[in-house]
Amino acid sequence: MAIHDSVLLGAMSQSVDNLTMCVCRKLRIVRHKAKHVTNPRTDKQRVQRAKMKATIELAQAFAPIAKIGFPAMAAGQIGYNGFVSANLQAVTVDEGFVATVDYSKLACSSDLKLRTPKVTATLADKSITFTQESQEASSWANRDDQVYAVVYEKALNEVEMVKLRERGENGVTSFALPEDWTAAEVLVYAFATTVAGRRTSRTLAISME
Repeated sequence: MAIHDSVLLGAMSQSVDNLTMCVCRKLRIVRHKAKHVTNPRTDKQRVQRAKMKATIELAQAFAPIAKIGFPAMAAGQIGYNGFVSANLQAVTVDEGFVATVDYSKLACSSDLKLRTPKVTATLADKSITFTQESQEASSWANRDDQVYAVVYEKALNEVEMVKLRERGENGVTSFALPEDWTAAEVLVYAFATTVAGRRTSRTLAISME
């Protein structure tokens, strides 16, 4: 057993190959499992590896967004690690051990009790127009909460973040797609954060018109 402080492994409680990562009393612990087993490549292990590989590939693209969408959480799950932990559920693995991402379940932010923003999006001529509807203050919403849109090109595995408006505002914001992006491969999401960035809403998956 060893104490490990890798940014990549972070505070996840997961197994990869012969390593198991967990958190104990705020310390990251790596436990080594015996390598000499009868069948080191069981179906369950292969499924877990395929799921983890697909999730980490997503996390590498979404890392800049994860810094905002996953603020300090329990057990130190911030940023990159929070994204990986939240998005394992979005990946399924078939009988051939091929991983598939359900992009409708993708989480760009943690659900820290803020109300989801009201945002729609329209795509035309490689430009996305975001239309935001204002929301009143409540126990789970402040009028000065900041709303963000996330634009993802899944074929290239590239991401851009678009700062929209405060929750209490109506308005339209435009975003031009990068030249090498294909419009048919683009997905969009939105979430809100408090001004201090300590609380976030769950992610809204937006169907573009």
